[in-house]
Amino acid sequence: MAVNPETLFVKKPCYITGKLVPDTDRERIRQKLAQYLVEELGYRLSDFVLDREIHLEIKGCKVIALVDISIVIDDRYLMILRGGPGSVVTREAGTVSAARLLIPDYIVPWAVQANLFDAAFINVKKKKAVAYGWDAIPTRKKLLEMTSDWPPPKLPDSRIPAERQILYSYDTHG
Repeated sequence: MAVNPETLFVKKPCYITGKLVPDTDRERIRQKLAQYLVEELGYRLSDFVLDREIHLEIKGCKVIALVDISIVIDDRYLMILRGGPGSVVTREAGTVSAARLLIPDYIVPWAVQANLFDAAFINVKKKKAVAYGWDAIPTRKKLLEMTSDWPPPKLPDSRIPAERQILYSYDTHG
């Protein structure tokens, strides 16, 4: 019998939408990220796109990978943020793959993998973290400066299957 998270978890108001959301580990991280981005780093709620889906199918198994928050300014996806409990380092590769697959026309240039206590700020093109800690996440102004060279490169078609496999592995095996 499947457990319905809607009845299992206490619900709390979402910082972004105001709607009640289940109080899960992932949701706590997203709420903390959203509040930090707005109140400390100058982002606007209108910059946020929530729960972008990436549909994957590997050997007949279908999975939907989620990007918790995408930062979209002037119709440009500049950064994605994904949260999850546990080590941010061990989840970096999955987040890189999500940023490389999310938009078909280009690689989202920056990504953040966060837990409640730490964050990895990732250069997606180089596929590596450039800094750690919540204070490593750039301000809105700094992110705009960092992405002034537009558009970023497109993911080569030959690389798509490998990125799908990486994201599938991280999102199904943790």
